[in-house]
Amino acid sequence: MIGELLVLYNTLFNYFLLKFTQEITGLYVKRSRLILSAFCSGLIASILHQSLLGAVLSFVILIGVAFSFNIQTLLKQGTVLFLATFFLGGLLTSLLPFLLKQSDFLFFIFCTSIAFISLSAIHLKWRTMKQEKIQQSFVVDCELQLLQNTYYLKGFIDTGNEAVEPMSQKPVHFLSYQAVSNNLPSEFHDALLQWDEKDPYQLKMFPSTVYPKIRILTLSTVQKEKSTVLAFRFDRLKISGTTNKEIYDEYVVFTRNDAKYPQDAQLILHVLALS
Repeated sequence: MIGELLVLYNTLFNYFLLKFTQEITGLYVKRSRLILSAFCSGLIASILHQSLLGAVLSFVILIGVAFSFNIQTLLKQGTVLFLATFFLGGLLTSLLPFLLKQSDFLFFIFCTSIAFISLSAIHLKWRTMKQEKIQQSFVVDCELQLLQNTYYLKGFIDTGNEAVEPMSQKPVHFLSYQAVSNNLPSEFHDALLQWDEKDPYQLKMFPSTVYPKIRILTLSTVQKEKSTVLAFRFDRLKISGTTNKEIYDEYVVFTRNDAKYPQDAQLILHVLALS
């Protein structure tokens, strides 16, 4: 009975480690193959648990059956698996005085729960860091010329922003009102605050020189709600960073709620800024 339990413990922990390695390295493997690998390795480890050769053989079988026996796999997936095993083993060893006081059933529950929660937490942190790194690659420096003023802004190229001005099909970018409000021409600033979304075509408050640069757009929000906004044609936008280019005569929409801009950006750029 003890032998069967040892195989079960080893198989379960091996499966957790393999699933973690699969998620981190991005290599798709069928669940049945992971379970088979976990069982074979667990069986070897249970039979040869006091042998260094058994530990090495168990580890190689664990990687090879689940992923592949080639050198590249042994290095890539093997490294992640080894580090995860080392971490989990150290964590459980540090908690061993507490765990040994429990019944066999509670010992099993606590160990599996600790393994699952700790590996899940590491995976979540890793995924968050990876997303952050990807987002940082889309951060650029921007020099925007709008209404005869120049603004130096932190931009973010949003691959989900595909908004265009309907008539010209030119891209629409989103500019943080808070980032530029203090430097906007006073007459234009006052007019912008006076404009009413409920009466969007009433534009008399804007200076006559601004009229040709205004477009009234209807956009869909993330919540699928329709919103009427004003878009203003800028003179030039210079982008430096991931991509280096100059854009002319496209549009910006002022947004008040910029707290959710990624990477603390001040200007959300259209996806075509990447091309």
